[in-house]
Amino acid sequence: MSHPIPGYLATLQESDAFLGGTMITDHHGIPIDFKYTDPIVPTEVQRIIYGSVLETYIRNHVLITALAKEIGVPPSFFIVKPEQLEAIQEAQELLVVAVQRTQFASLGDPGSVTRGKEGDCLVQSCHGPHPLRVAFGNVGSTRQKTILDDLVKLSKFMDVVEPLERLETALRSLYREKQP
Repeated sequence: MSHPIPGYLATLQESDAFLGGTMITDHHGIPIDFKYTDPIVPTEVQRIIYGSVLETYIRNHVLITALAKEIGVPPSFFIVKPEQLEAIQEAQELLVVAVQRTQFASLGDPGSVTRGKEGDCLVQSCHGPHPLRVAFGNVGSTRQKTILDDLVKLSKFMDVVEPLERLETALRSLYREKQP
């Protein structure tokens, strides 16, 4: 039985710097590939000429583009934070979904799904009593079904959200290390 390979993708802003990273794990959540960018600190001129779109430009067109080029092990899909889903999909042609824990009552058996608005659903995982919220953005319905099945398979062995938290913590640590 082959297991899905989840990828995690995150961008952060720390003080006046932006940085990003990606981590690919096995089905137990053990990292098999990790890449990150150096912190980017925009100059005063960049802040002026990019104005209100500076953050969007740096996150989606500089960081995500750089990370996408460096992916050594192609994942089955990338898991991102909900607030970054649309922007990352717009910037790159990566298969990304937003997954987050909920406190909703159990949906029953693992794999049970409750559909919300288009591209959004709850799926009962094997990990814990509460379902996961999954947002697909522009992922088609056939791929949605495959990803939901893969998330349930993964949840037999791991908390599928936790590696994203580790990735963000690692990026913050890298940022602190690079400070004078």
